[in-house]
Amino acid sequence: MSTGQTDDFLREVVAILLDYIRESNDPKSLVVDFHHPAELKQLLEHLLPVGRNHVGLDEILGDCRETLKYCVRTGRQIFSQPGSDGFRSRLMFYC
Repeated sequence: MSTGQTDDFLREVVAILLDYIRESNDPKSLVVDFHHPAELKQLLEHLLPVGRNHVGLDEILGDCRETLKYCVRTGRQIFSQPGSDGFRSRLMFYC
């Protein structure tokens, strides 16, 4: 993989994560797209299976998007602790 490909790949990963964070903070979005664990296992078992060789970058990016679709969106205010500004205060602490 060339440096340009690596840069493009990482930019796309960041874009995927930023979209997820924006959606997580949108009060109109679902907190979680709930599925029974057995159903969720079926939905996700094709994503990045262990032992699979030569996975393309586009497939990895698609698998990241698909996985985040079923994650709990913890950016919502209901996940903030009293007296804490949640993510923002932790971000300010680390910066």
